[in-house]
Amino acid sequence: MLRCFYFLLLLIAPAAFAQKGEWYTYSTGKAPLCHLTINDDELIVERMDPAFRQVKMMGQPGKDGEQEHLKIIKKVNANDRVYMIFLSADNLYFCTTLKYFRKQDSLQMFCADGADDGYKTQDEAVAAAKKDTGTHFSITLFRKEQLQEQKRHTPVAKITEAEFRDALQQFTQYMDQFWQYRGYGRYEPYHTWTNLIYGNAFAASFDPRFDKLSLNAKNLKTPIAQYGNDPAIKKLLQDAGLVEE
Repeated sequence: MLRCFYFLLLLIAPAAFAQKGEWYTYSTGKAPLCHLTINDDELIVERMDPAFRQVKMMGQPGKDGEQEHLKIIKKVNANDRVYMIFLSADNLYFCTTLKYFRKQDSLQMFCADGADDGYKTQDEAVAAAKKDTGTHFSITLFRKEQLQEQKRHTPVAKITEAEFRDALQQFTQYMDQFWQYRGYGRYEPYHTWTNLIYGNAFAASFDPRFDKLSLNAKNLKTPIAQYGNDPAIKKLLQDAGLVEE
């Protein structure tokens, strides 16, 4: 029995170690990327509020006011993944699940199924995490080096009208499915994750040949100006929140 226990520790420890460190994910904030740091006792997230300047991928670490420090209250091992439980400013517990993929050197992050946000007690959050089936994830975290490879791809400013329409349609579909799954307000995600959820869906909507780091206001301005007068595309842009109604 003791030998089995040590064997399990050997399996769990490398995965837990791999989760630590600097990560990046797509965002719909002021910049197309968000920087996160995971360590033993907290998760540091670059603020997505447009009032704060984004920490650039190759830039210096953000100031304290540009980051949110989320203290890890408890960690729960369940369903072959780790759940981190936090306490929000309004005294509600929420949790985030992490699953490491060694081959891709990436993390999947976000709670799904039984593990929703807004629990009044820590025990409620733990119980929900244990019921999670892990079938829905919304955020994928990447290493800096992986995302730098995107720069070799075609900027989104060179997208065709048909490709742009297809991407916007896919994005709308992704977000409709997400909110239907989340219950349209019944299980709101923790607000810090919202731009990351949207950013991941937006990046995934564009063909892999496009540079996902170019999904910013500067590059999107070109296809919006070129194709935005088409009624169908205009409606999709409005639904996506890229232009005002």
